[in-house]
Amino acid sequence: MKPLMYLLGVYFLLIVGNLTAQNHYDKEIAQSKRFIDSIINAEKAMLKSKLIDIEKQLDNRAISTSTAKQMKQKAAEEAHINIQLKTKQVANRLSVILRQKVDKKHALSPADSIEKKKLNEEYNIVIQKVDSLKKEQEPHYNNGMRIDFGNNHIYIGEKVHISKGNKYGCDGEDLEFCYTKKYKRTQSGLNFAIGFHNLNSKEHFSNDHFRLWGSKSVEIGYTRNTRLLNNTNLLHLTYGLSWMMDKLKMKGDEHFVKEGNITKIEPYPKETIRSKFKTIYLILPVNLEFDLTPPLIYKDKKYFPIHKQFRFGIGGYIGALLTTKQKVKYEEDGRVRKDKNRKYYNVNEWTYGLSAHIGYRGTVFYARYSLIPLFTNNPVNEYPFSIGIRFGD
Repeated sequence: MKPLMYLLGVYFLLIVGNLTAQNHYDKEIAQSKRFIDSIINAEKAMLKSKLIDIEKQLDNRAISTSTAKQMKQKAAEEAHINIQLKTKQVANRLSVILRQKVDKKHALSPADSIEKKKLNEEYNIVIQKVDSLKKEQEPHYNNGMRIDFGNNHIYIGEKVHISKGNKYGCDGEDLEFCYTKKYKRTQSGLNFAIGFHNLNSKEHFSNDHFRLWGSKSVEIGYTRNTRLLNNTNLLHLTYGLSWMMDKLKMKGDEHFVKEGNITKIEPYPKETIRSKFKTIYLILPVNLEFDLTPPLIYKDKKYFPIHKQFRFGIGGYIGALLTTKQKVKYEEDGRVRKDKNRKYYNVNEWTYGLSAHIGYRGTVFYARYSLIPLFTNNPVNEYPFSIGIRFGD
């Protein structure tokens, strides 16, 4: 009986000792992790404050762009060095504790392979986190630099970008696959444009019959963008398909009237509240675009994002008329009435013209000028033109 009691006592002491050691290791590991996280968060906050202050100085023209870039790089490097120095001892201690925990578990229960595997995985995860404190060879834009703290990234370039848990829009570990898929040679997207619309002729630049604010052009389209050169992001061909609506709004009590092959503006027989004339087209825009976005470099390979910097382009368009519509709103016998007419107003069934745009990132100012007059056979040819703003790719 006594030997059995001795064995049970020894077993109990081993269990208690193991649990005590386990709790001791877990507490030290958790404390070390919290300490490392607090250092990283404090340095990140200080760095962010410095970078914002540099941006303010740049905006106020107290420093030049090149000086600002140097100051940002210096601040980021100092933060990186501080993190390495402050966390080095704790990180090394953490890896030792974890290894002792794994080795002790191996010695106490060599048959427990599942527990060993979990401990080894935990050890490897912590070591990876410790290693991630080092400056890595991660993707960067030309003339810029990037610093990583675990899953958090700070990019220093013309502007400061601080992100958490993503790599320039690519989530996950396989960045090479993500960049290859995202930054293809041909990319596509939707766009929306709105602008002022009017008619131009040899006699006048814009027709005085139409309201400036009420006459507008609206466009909704799908665009494809193909990079033309192999090793530079400068030159692109953009093309697509767009629905375009041009509207002319009369200033006074007037409307368009068709007289044979001629379409002219005449007074409306009643006092109008609103009078407008719409043409709707399906157009095919084609442009040569110059994009100043620098390439993205990852593992010595170039990727070419688009519309991240200034861009401008010239080109043209061709389209077909879908429908015309005139709508006059007036008051009669105390009631508001509408006169809607979809008659054929001698509008050219085809259109083509020139276009140009300039802008930054996803927003550009554009101009479009038709080389075909709006109406056929009129004594004075009037050419539609639009000036406005476009959003999207």
